[in-house]
Amino acid sequence: MSIPKAGWVLPTGVPGLMSFTPKFESVLADLQRVLGAADPAGSPGPTWYAPVVPRAAIDRAQYADSFPQLLGTVHAMPTDPAAEAPEPGERSETDVVLAPAVCYGVYPQIADRTIEHALHFDAVGHCYRHEATSEWGRFRSFRMREFVVVGGADEVWQWRDGWIARTEELFARLGLKVSVVPASDPFFGPGDRFMRTSQLQQSLKFEFVAPLYEGDPGTAIASANCHKEHLGERFGIDFAGRGPAHSSCTAFGLERTVAALIHAHGDDLADWPAFD
Repeated sequence: MSIPKAGWVLPTGVPGLMSFTPKFESVLADLQRVLGAADPAGSPGPTWYAPVVPRAAIDRAQYADSFPQLLGTVHAMPTDPAAEAPEPGERSETDVVLAPAVCYGVYPQIADRTIEHALHFDAVGHCYRHEATSEWGRFRSFRMREFVVVGGADEVWQWRDGWIARTEELFARLGLKVSVVPASDPFFGPGDRFMRTSQLQQSLKFEFVAPLYEGDPGTAIASANCHKEHLGERFGIDFAGRGPAHSSCTAFGLERTVAALIHAHGDDLADWPAFD
């Protein structure tokens, strides 16, 4: 396995952290445009979310209970000018953490309220997961584009299934051979362990898998997920007075998708298919 050499990325010396060149960013910008055009909700474009989110929102979603090893916390020196000079290396935890996924900035916007119809979101932002790997494509710092729906159970399931079909077609147009495979993430938190063990049987999560380098058996570049009522319940979102809202998201790892395109089409952009 090797990192592309032809002017795509610049290593930083830290595993899982890359700088991306104008060549790479031109492809990523085209990908962003294609993803926006695929949204049936008619998004005017994505809302960019901050790379940090309130720790209170992550705790409310129970992310740290499920993925404590991946969460990146933000620590800082004391800010009180009247405080004694801190000891060398002294840091205190702040009220924000690095965003592990873009959608964690969405749910607090509609928390503790009743919604009368399904709400759709087109979100993008920088994310961080403390991956202990130097594998190409498994970045610690990366960008994610997410389409999210919050609403009634039937509509949310249909929306997720529609995105699975739409994403297969989109990747085919881009010349990517992907496999759609069932997967599981323990995103339900410790209070719903039975949900985690039966997630595959319930078909809650599917990943779009493609090779990123020679010999790669396949890496997830996107996923389509049903959360059922978990996040609606955690964030106090009621749907039309019928109980907690359901939610689904379709997430695209932007750098990983570009890496899959590089592997599929080579270094010369003139040989690539048009991004219609």
